[in-house]
Amino acid sequence: MGENGSAMNGTGGDNRMLGQQFIQVMNNLLSTASIHQDNNKLLIQCVERFLEVTGKLLAEDDEITLLVAVGGFYLQQEKIIFKRNAAGLVRKMLTFFEDRQLDGLKIYQNVTYASLQEITAFARILNKCGRQENPFHWLSIEMAGDRFPWIEVIDPSQTESLESFFADAVSPSTATPPSSARQPKQVDSKSAVTGKEESEAACEIKRRMHSPADKEHQGQKSRIAQERVRENKRERTQKKAMRTYGYAMNSLQTLSQKLSAGRYAGIGKAVHMVQNMVDLIMDDDNILLGLSTIRDYDDYTFTHSVNVAILSVCLGNRIGLSRALLGRLGLSGLFHDLGKIDVPIKILNKPGRLADEELAELQKHSLNSVRRIIRLRASYDKKAEILLPPFEHHLKYDLSGYPKTPRKRPLTLLGRIVAIADVYDAITSQRIYRSRFLSPDQALGLMLKGSGTDFDPLLLKVFINMLGVYPLGTILKFDNEEMGMVTAPPDKEKGSSELWVLLLQDNGDSTYTKRYLMNLGSWDKERGGFNRPILESCHPSELGIQPAELIF
Repeated sequence: MGENGSAMNGTGGDNRMLGQQFIQVMNNLLSTASIHQDNNKLLIQCVERFLEVTGKLLAEDDEITLLVAVGGFYLQQEKIIFKRNAAGLVRKMLTFFEDRQLDGLKIYQNVTYASLQEITAFARILNKCGRQENPFHWLSIEMAGDRFPWIEVIDPSQTESLESFFADAVSPSTATPPSSARQPKQVDSKSAVTGKEESEAACEIKRRMHSPADKEHQGQKSRIAQERVRENKRERTQKKAMRTYGYAMNSLQTLSQKLSAGRYAGIGKAVHMVQNMVDLIMDDDNILLGLSTIRDYDDYTFTHSVNVAILSVCLGNRIGLSRALLGRLGLSGLFHDLGKIDVPIKILNKPGRLADEELAELQKHSLNSVRRIIRLRASYDKKAEILLPPFEHHLKYDLSGYPKTPRKRPLTLLGRIVAIADVYDAITSQRIYRSRFLSPDQALGLMLKGSGTDFDPLLLKVFINMLGVYPLGTILKFDNEEMGMVTAPPDKEKGSSELWVLLLQDNGDSTYTKRYLMNLGSWDKERGGFNRPILESCHPSELGIQPAELIF
């Protein structure tokens, strides 16, 4: 990009300076952390300012990528344009990165969850890194594990081609040279063309540009470019979805730990994650539906709650709920089992049938969820919006469930949605107290028997149509001993009613290799099946398969 380019082009004057602000707040944080303790007011202000600027950048992108190349800084692959009075800052920070063998940093959305101590600790590690014999190796060891999950140091091996990439961006043909280096244009008499020759050359170029062969070539290039853009967007969306799932799990675990310890807990992180969830689902619900197939035998309560939130929001989106209602629905799903932290572990994990008194204790969790939500650190209005669905999710459509109540009023719409999502995820999950769990299609068949009694019949119909005859993640076995996993259709087939399967190769060691996608067509009512005979369906857990790992 030339000197007249914009670091954040097309986004206005304030954002054009966001790159310089980012480097400035990094410099302030690093400098202040080197001389002050965590309780210093100035250092606290530096951390707050750092989070403020990163928050603005993360509002536009899923992650922040800062690279050092060709003697400059590149933010989101665009050169940062600094004001003239920032020359000293640029030299200082370039030297800082060079001394530490740093080619760049990546900062992720969960930086908003990082504590002041985490951020200052990382700043001090970066400062200390410059005094090591092998800075990058030392830094890699210090950052090993999950110590700083919100930031990543870019490996130099990933950036070998950066110099040539960015050199093209600031090549002499596009860059504006410094005023002191500008010289009158010199024309080589041997290579100069006359006006007539120039005109003839222009005509030849124009003729070729309008030839059928060239048009076809340009059209093919355009199609390839568009396909690449779609693929890149899908990859970014998948990464954002996986981060959202992980952050939702983390926020729920943290909240539960605080409540179990008798501490106050806020819902800010959960609200933010649900908003991300809603955005992703409104764009393409197949991606998060794929993640809702995640099953964790040892961490069931948390994965179950996140899955219920996803399934609930997907169903709410299908019936046209507003963004605000989807947000309420997602939080209700996330917190629907919060009361289980009051149930003894020995009851939750007891193999086999519960005794009557144990069952009565377990059934208190719906009401306990309400009590726990009331104690959360949030506005009264926010808590009031999400109280009813957790209370209602086991009441059943005909009010024959629990907790027993004299009420005759029908369940709320959000409560009916969460009830469907809760049961579906529960009966398709392996649990210590249940010897058998159902494949996704078998689960829908069982739930259909409860239509009108356990579940709202209209909502259940929409839910089944949303998931399909064979929901995402279902393992299908065919007549020629092949098997595959139901997956979302390719982008070009988005919205199609056709069944797509990812064929799998059994490696013989309880692992499977992806082969290729196969289209089984749409359901044929006359034949009662798809284009290829399906012998049976089974749950992916029976084969040790985690569908999300293959989908993504």
